[in-house]
Amino acid sequence: MAVKFLYYFIFIFIGIMLFLLYQKPYDTQLTEESKNEPNIDMFDATNYSIAEDGISHIIKASRVLRFLNHDEFYNLDIIRKEQSGLSDNIKADSGKLVKDNLYLEGNINYRNSDNVKLRSQRAEYNLKTEIAKIDADFVLENNKITTYGTSLVYDIIKGKINATNIKSIVREDEK
Repeated sequence: MAVKFLYYFIFIFIGIMLFLLYQKPYDTQLTEESKNEPNIDMFDATNYSIAEDGISHIIKASRVLRFLNHDEFYNLDIIRKEQSGLSDNIKADSGKLVKDNLYLEGNINYRNSDNVKLRSQRAEYNLKTEIAKIDADFVLENNKITTYGTSLVYDIIKGKINATNIKSIVREDEK
């Protein structure tokens, strides 16, 4: 009985192998339409970046779409903790990550632990050079100064801000 079972098994195995051998391989073709469709679609995604001293970034989005050449984020909320103890938070309606450039759109609100606030509708941030650019109207505030302008370049590493068409309001404490 066991020998008959072995023969049947070998016969079925050879039959399946011959069937698979003569099948046409499955091949996908990339078209322009498929490049515009996301490969991955995630809802309520949270990304934690862990460093030696703990969590350095928490990135939350209500929806993330991963395409072949870029990623898209919706209702983006990024919390970052620096080694110096400073922390900052940025929120935006949408974002697009293309290679090392993060493009933010709609209701961008930035706040750090030094009580610096920035609001705009459009921004670009390079992850490698750590340079933020805003080519739209912005409002930059801290405890004593409110600055309005039309474009801004902020080099985070050097701590330098270049802005154009600015108007500032300075609040002076009474003496």
